Amino acid sequence: MEKLNLLRDKESKVFFHYLIPAICSTLVTSVYLLVDTLIIGQGVGALGISALNIFMPFFLIFNGLGLLFGIGSGILISAEDGMGNKKKSNQYFITGLVSVVSLALVLSLIWNHYLESLCVFLGANDDTIGLVLEYGKCIMMFAPVFIMSNYLAPIIRNMKNPKLVMCGVLTGSFLNIILDYVFVFPMDMGMFGAALATVIGSVTTVLVLSTHFIKKQNRVKINKETISLKLVAPILKCGFSSLIMEVANGFVIFIFNIQILKYIGNNGIVVYGIISNCVLVGLALFNGVAQAAQPIIATNFGAKESSRVKKVLKYAMITTTIIGISLFAVVFLFTGQVIQIFVKANAEILSVGIPALRLYLSAFCIMNINILISGYFQSVGKEKIAIYVSIVRGFLLNIILAFVLPSVLPATILWAIVPISELITLIGIAFYAKNSSTIENTALNEEFISA
Repeated sequence: MEKLNLLRDKESKVFFHYLIPAICSTLVTSVYLLVDTLIIGQGVGALGISALNIFMPFFLIFNGLGLLFGIGSGILISAEDGMGNKKKSNQYFITGLVSVVSLALVLSLIWNHYLESLCVFLGANDDTIGLVLEYGKCIMMFAPVFIMSNYLAPIIRNMKNPKLVMCGVLTGSFLNIILDYVFVFPMDMGMFGAALATVIGSVTTVLVLSTHFIKKQNRVKINKETISLKLVAPILKCGFSSLIMEVANGFVIFIFNIQILKYIGNNGIVVYGIISNCVLVGLALFNGVAQAAQPIIATNFGAKESSRVKKVLKYAMITTTIIGISLFAVVFLFTGQVIQIFVKANAEILSVGIPALRLYLSAFCIMNINILISGYFQSVGKEKIAIYVSIVRGFLLNIILAFVLPSVLPATILWAIVPISELITLIGIAFYAKNSSTIENTALNEEFISA
């Protein structure tokens, strides 16, 4: 593998070296869910999509917990490497690893015990509870595997091995696609078959990622000297906004399921299941750009190379803007075809779905920038600002607007809530950057001016 120097090699070369592997690693969960949705939609039907959408918040929690420790530890590992502190860098990795494994095992036991009650709370009813549990029981048995996948990917990328991350994710995703089809159609295993394929794919990804530690120089040595409880707090502080973003996405799905069922009905839930999967793909791509820039920005920020930080941020901003506009253009031009890919839609579903997808997914042109900026704040030690951004765009605005607007405006306003929330957040970030004179915000302010 080509060894790059994050502090010396050309910024564009380093960024694009990390970009594709980072996008591939962030796509892992969205690909699993997307394939499950496509196969279930055609093999089980619209109720299967509704059941999968009800369970989806669990996947986002898995993502969030893995990224909480993976991004948190990864940023600190890169920053310490930039300052030449190899011992401290290793301590952050070991402490994060032990913490995430312990938490994953405890939470898995709790979730498995209360799974049916949790699914009912998330919106499962008599029509969907059987399908939700058929899928969810299999997935939940392997919850620690999904959490570890999301932990190891950013960690290994920060350890300068992005190609292994890409290899692990692509291998697991390819296997999941093949097994999904085999289990659901020829073997007629239904929701359980789709879940089993997803589990096998994720286990494969974790096994491939774990090969990074086979080499002698990468082997993990866990002892009382490498674990420090004092390092848990800074890890959580650095990664908390990543957790908030993922949990917020799950909470938005939960709230929207309730409101859409109330104001639009069952066809609205089917359409929202399709939208949720499209959003997951968009989020994966946008997070991939942010995570490609993250180790480079963190390392150069730790080494006080501010000019390199500015250039990497610029490349990331241009890339995420192109991706966001391109995604929305595809959805806008081929909306009906996108819906038909997921489910055998009748005229009623199409009449609800076409305007809904176009309005909701216009957010692709704004959320991409908000995600990148939040990741930038994490990388330059502005964790509190990153957390504020995540809370405002993920929780406060969406919750308030989802409950207030449908009561005073036509129900279709529900599809516009996320774009409105993202726009308000972006305006707030621009105002903050313009009125802040700190060194860390100089690069950000320059990007808004150039835009």
